[in-house]
Amino acid sequence: MRHLLLFILVGLFSLKCFSQNTSKYHSLELAILNAQYDSAICFANRLLSEDSLDWKAHYYKGKSNLAINKYFEALENFQKAHEIDTANFLIENSLAKIYDFTGQKEKAINIYYDQYLRDTNRIEPIENLAEIFRKSGEYSPAIHYYQKAIAINHTNFNYFKQLGYCLKQINLNQPAIFYYQNALRLNPYDLVSYKRLANLQNTEKFFDQAINTCQTGLKYYPEDIMLKKLLGYGYYLNKELDTAAITFNEVIAKGDTSFFSLKYLGLTYFEMQQFEKAADILLQSVELVDDDAEVLFYLGSAYGRYGEYDKGVLYLNKALKVIEPPAKQVASICEEFAYLYREMEKYELSVEYLKMAYRNSAKPILSFKMGQIYDLYLDDKKLAIDYYDGYLTMANHNDTVQPDIVYSNTDEKELKEYVKNRIRKLEEELFFEDANK
Repeated sequence: MRHLLLFILVGLFSLKCFSQNTSKYHSLELAILNAQYDSAICFANRLLSEDSLDWKAHYYKGKSNLAINKYFEALENFQKAHEIDTANFLIENSLAKIYDFTGQKEKAINIYYDQYLRDTNRIEPIENLAEIFRKSGEYSPAIHYYQKAIAINHTNFNYFKQLGYCLKQINLNQPAIFYYQNALRLNPYDLVSYKRLANLQNTEKFFDQAINTCQTGLKYYPEDIMLKKLLGYGYYLNKELDTAAITFNEVIAKGDTSFFSLKYLGLTYFEMQQFEKAADILLQSVELVDDDAEVLFYLGSAYGRYGEYDKGVLYLNKALKVIEPPAKQVASICEEFAYLYREMEKYELSVEYLKMAYRNSAKPILSFKMGQIYDLYLDDKKLAIDYYDGYLTMANHNDTVQPDIVYSNTDEKELKEYVKNRIRKLEEELFFEDANK
């Protein structure tokens, strides 16, 4: 009987402690729930005056400061919470997001990467790594993590969709088409995927497929003007000119007099050898955008074909003046800058120019070069691994890879082996560094 009574008393005491611990946050949580953020900060300060190591009070204070756009105050609050509880996913995710928001992306990546190392099968850090790389335009590591996410959860249409987007950004269009098709198989109501897929199919000259994609999308979204425009574009590229002209005229009749619609209706009339109609429509598109070399060229040609020679010469000369250097040439210039800055030991500038080159011409070797600089010069093992992984992912989708200047005598197979060995070495070093913390 005494033991039973003692057990009941201990239980009641524990319940009372739990109740007090829970109730002390009640006012704070209620204030946040009601968007009374100034009050929430006051409640948090009161709790912190009693216990400066209360991570939850620091965390809620950070949430409140973030809600009223006091970003650096929120950052400080989350940092203090993290110092108290170093392995709390809730704190880490909030801290990583505000690092990302305040331009400290690499710190955010390091947090997500540490989470990933703690549990490589946990989907959340993998998804966060994929998203942060995608949003910052670093598509090769984003691809790497989206593929990992799909391996864990192959029913999430968004992973397929975003992987398709990233592959498209580095000009791997046919794999991108495959992933968009899978995204639509999982979610046939995603309007954005229909538009992106149709664009890719047109780019790869799968015109019949692009037309079919638009027609399928229009069954779900019959009033969507952009899908209708893409349908007209598919007909134009597929040389179904009468149908293209009808489709673009329907779009314009519904009030869409955009540059795209006018341009491709004008080009359709030009292909149909209705040059006066073509000139009239193309001139309207020039009034909207006056530096499109293709429109200026065909407008000049259309004028010349029906005898308006002076106008033809005028617009052909304008076409010559607005032609810009191709993206590959820009990429080559940026890559040369990167090489020079590397030789000058200005490694961060070298990386920035490599990223600019990558945005203009996403070659696998650029991802390798970025990994090399993070590995050999900036001593950032985690980013080095990401970029080396990105290089391997891209290289496996390409027939040939141009080797780096440093490895000018190295063929593709040897370069891949070198990268794999470096990744293994860096992962070992990271493991022992984590073990010694």
